[in-house]
This record gives sequence, structure tokens and C-alpha cells, in this order.
Amino acid sequence: MGSFSLGTVWEETASLLRRERALLIPVALALFGPAQVMIELGMPRDMPGNPAEQAMQGKALLVLPAMLLVFLGNLAITRLALVPGISVAEALSDGLRRLPRTLGAMLLLGVALAAIAILIAIAATLGILVFGGDPRSPAVSAQLVTLIMIPAFVLLVRMMLLVPAVAMEEGGVIDALRRGWALGRGNALRLTGMLLIVLILTAIVQLIETFVVGSMIQLLALATGDGELAKLLHMVINAAIDSLLSLGFTVYVALVYRAVARDGG
Repeated sequence: MGSFSLGTVWEETASLLRRERALLIPVALALFGPAQVMIELGMPRDMPGNPAEQAMQGKALLVLPAMLLVFLGNLAITRLALVPGISVAEALSDGLRRLPRTLGAMLLLGVALAAIAILIAIAATLGILVFGGDPRSPAVSAQLVTLIMIPAFVLLVRMMLLVPAVAMEEGGVIDALRRGWALGRGNALRLTGMLLIVLILTAIVQLIETFVVGSMIQLLALATGDGELAKLLHMVINAAIDSLLSLGFTVYVALVYRAVARDGG
């Protein structure tokens, strides 16, 4: 497969976002925005035993449609970024058509990762028992989690170009997985660097949401005396910020895919 330059793709991403912002931003807000709100509502924040636990478990179901919107957004925005002259309606239609294949590929990846985690857990537990250790100790549990995270990280990096491959190429679920794996060949360090950049940017955005937006919302709540309205506004603002971050990441990954696929075929 071909290679790419992080700096060059970054410049291309910034240029594309400036040029097509009127087209891309509304799509990102329309798809990623509601998804972020549903994830915020659906992620359980109460500890077990809290009276709200049962309600939170019901709200957790919101994560499922949220993930569908996220995948649809990734597919549609990738098409908008890479297909010249495509309309929003065409991109959304193409994304919907490719959504089942994306879900199938992600499901198989999840099964593979779960199988790897189970095998590592069984092997590690047997080894600990043979040497007379306690598999229930916190130290052993932490080491086991680390062992599982290593192949998970490798798989995440290697398959980072899977979604744009599904968005731009035809074939079945297995074909998509093979293509995603092939696109990651020879680019592990660059893809790892890209992932680290995204994680750093995400951390910065989270700090802004917590300290800047959060402080402004607290002042608004004190001024109006309406805590629920302030909480809702905070959620909407955070969703908009996260949507723009997701837009940038999606376009960046799409342009990385284009560079790798163009050079490597």
C-alpha cells in the first residue's frame, strides 16, 4: 500500500474544510450532533444502587441509534469529501446503502476482539494458577487489561481506514475487512501518529468544554436560576463542538485513505 504525510494531509484537510464548510458543517451537525446528544443521555453516570439506575439503563439504548448516526455521518461525509460534484442527498443515499456493510464489518471486528480477549484471559489465568498466583488480585487484573489493550490498539490502528474503504469501494463485509487490513499495511507508525494527534485534540476540546463552556453555563444557571435549561444548553453546545471535531477527523481519515489508495492501488 502507499504512504502519506501527516503534514500534507493536514493541510489538505484544512483547505477542504475551508472550501466546503457550507456543505460539510450542516451535515455534521445534523448527523453527529443528535448522536452526541443521545450518547450523552445514554451513557450511565449513576453508581449501582442509585434510584436512577433503572432509568439510566433504559436511556443506554439511545447509544444504538447514536452509533448508526455516527457511521452514517462518517460514510456520507467521506463521500462528500472524495467524490467530486456529489450532492448531500446522493452522499446520504450512498451512506445508507453502505451502512449494513459497515455494521457487519464492525460486528465481526468486535467478535474477533472479544475472542482475542477471552483467549488472553484464559491463557493468563492458567499461567497464574500454575505459578501459584491469585488471578483475582488487582495487580493481576491490571496486567490482564494491559495485555488485552495491546492487540485492541493494534487492531484499531490497522483498521483505521476501514470506514472510508467501505464508503468508496464495493464488495461484501469480508472484502471490506481485507481491504481495510491491507490499507493499514506499512503505515502503522503514521496511523498511530494520526491517532495520537486526534487523542490530543480530543483532550484539549474536553478541557475547553469542561472549564470554558462549563463555567459559562454555571454562570448562566446562577443568573437565570434555571439549572435544567442551562444543563440542556450545555449538552447542545458540547454536541456541536464534538460534531465539528468529528467532522475534521472524518475528513482527515478520508484524505488519508485517498492518499494510501491512490499510491498503493
